[in-house]
Amino acid sequence: MEKPGIARLQESDVIRTLSGILTTSGITDLTRLGWPTLRAASLLTTFPNAMREMSQALSRRSAANAAPILAVIGEGVGHGRSIVTSNVALAAARDGARVLVIDADRENRALSNKLTGSSKPEAKRLGWLSIGRKASRAIKTANGIEILPVIGSTHAIRKALTRARASDDYDLIIVDGPAMPFSTEERELIDVADGLAAVLPASLDINGCMDDIIAALHGARRKLIGVIIDELQPAMAAPHRSA
Repeated sequence: MEKPGIARLQESDVIRTLSGILTTSGITDLTRLGWPTLRAASLLTTFPNAMREMSQALSRRSAANAAPILAVIGEGVGHGRSIVTSNVALAAARDGARVLVIDADRENRALSNKLTGSSKPEAKRLGWLSIGRKASRAIKTANGIEILPVIGSTHAIRKALTRARASDDYDLIIVDGPAMPFSTEERELIDVADGLAAVLPASLDINGCMDDIIAALHGARRKLIGVIIDELQPAMAAPHRSA
């Protein structure tokens, strides 16, 4: 088993904006939603380089000619894991990857809630993200990333993953969650992922958090390709303003 890589997401890697103040009409821009996001000049810094190494490890574990699936896991409280997920996606997209992010945290829905009202869903070729009677569409962003908000059951998420992988539209699929502790149903998403990245908040006991994650994964710990230490300070709440 490969030794998991380690990445540190630090304040020096990101820029912070107030939610809504820098929004523009039309397409969603992940760097303008109020969350801390990678600086444009950060391509050669420690975090993107560490993510490139994790991406290479992920590719070695995935099937040939299929977009690899990375699940970003960690504690479910707060927005920290989803903020890290968005920055993992940005790092990959800035390297030229076509990225799909699927929000699989049905309880907290941090990513989905952040995107609510920011953009109209983008209709996909053949409508492959339509699940059941209600069409669930990916939101296209200005960053080379498409985001599918929470769509219901784990079965629906797995169905979307299968269709996304078969579409040949993406180079990387990132699943935000599921959040710990995992339900029996949510473990299906761990099973379908090619690799796992564990988010460890620096504000907590990192070793204790890692022990909890390893214990929760059981045999799936062999899929752990990396650990991301979240050193970002908690974002200050700001009222939403539209441009």
